[in-house]
Amino acid sequence: MYKQLFFLHKSENDKALPHFKDVILAHLYEVSRKKIDLAKVESNLLLEQKYSYYCEVEFESKDKMNELMNSKNGKQLTKDLMDFHQMITMISINYDIEE
Repeated sequence: MYKQLFFLHKSENDKALPHFKDVILAHLYEVSRKKIDLAKVESNLLLEQKYSYYCEVEFESKDKMNELMNSKNGKQLTKDLMDFHQMITMISINYDIEE
């Protein structure tokens, strides 16, 4: 299993939230074909960067995610993430650990 975590940076009046909800989440759905839930970040006291919202998308593997990201929808998502990169933090989680 492979996950991409998306944290929306806290900003004045959460001005980036509409774009995150309407554009980024829509692209994530188009790529993954899974419902993407948005959650409010309640606390992150130990981090310098403050976050307001969070979502995650799950793929069966990193290879499957790479395949989907090379699709038309995936390329559009990548383009929008590049334009929006200063407002989010992305973290990749790989559960397929080889020991």
